[in-house]
Amino acid sequence: MIIQPKQRNIAYRCPECASSIFGIVGKFALSADMLRLKCSCDKGSALDINKTNDGKIRLSVPCLFCKQNHSYVVSESVFFDRDKFLLNCPYTGMDIAFIGDEQTVNSELARTEEEIRRLMAGFEAEDISELQPEDMNEDEILPDPAVYDTLRFLVKDLEAEGKLECLCNEGSYELRFCDGGVQVYCERCGATYTFGATTPALAEEYLNIDYLKLK
Repeated sequence: MIIQPKQRNIAYRCPECASSIFGIVGKFALSADMLRLKCSCDKGSALDINKTNDGKIRLSVPCLFCKQNHSYVVSESVFFDRDKFLLNCPYTGMDIAFIGDEQTVNSELARTEEEIRRLMAGFEAEDISELQPEDMNEDEILPDPAVYDTLRFLVKDLEAEGKLECLCNEGSYELRFCDGGVQVYCERCGATYTFGATTPALAEEYLNIDYLKLK
């Protein structure tokens, strides 16, 4: 019997040309080296995937909305075994990378395409570039994405192990920056928990949590 290696479809939208960029990540290929999914436009944005020293998967994803690359760390089981896994921009909450089988990825791209159209209509924008930020001065620097990265890893790990609960117990969990830290919330019932972390060191103090219930 021939055993087929696990693989995942992945896609993101280029922040320069707004095209959807598709790729396939195989478990064996990822073990060998860093993988790069690159747009063919002149500006050439790229999504990078590599394994960390402790066997987790790190992704650097170009963001359509704030034009920064966001870094995420997920466990191998979450990446390869989930039916669907989405990565979102920590500043806007919008999904920017889509992981799953081909049909799921295409479905999520279609859903978010409609969300982008509604967002542009709300701001009377004719092009996605009109929603993207200009160069920021020191007073406008965004919160440290390493804080979000650390806490997202914690939340997704707890969720995968069944150690994250909310009021509806059917949670669809996401994170967002808020005043004083990062908030995890259930998209279905609205239950929340706020991590009072504004620096990577403070975020790492939460990594010993082994159970969390949103209220």
